[in-house]
Amino acid sequence: MKPLSESTKRRMAEFFMRTSIPRILAKEQQEMAMEKETLKTKGA
Repeated sequence: MKPLSESTKRRMAEFFMRTSIPRILAKEQQEMAMEKETLKTKGA
């Protein structure tokens, strides 16, 4: 396997950002929403 060129690395990084970051953020938001719900039900 030959070393990656700079442009290829950059393209892979951009692709990773576009595909993975939104998924990670969505997952975090879901978890936070779930925590808020459990706090609400426990506090009530």
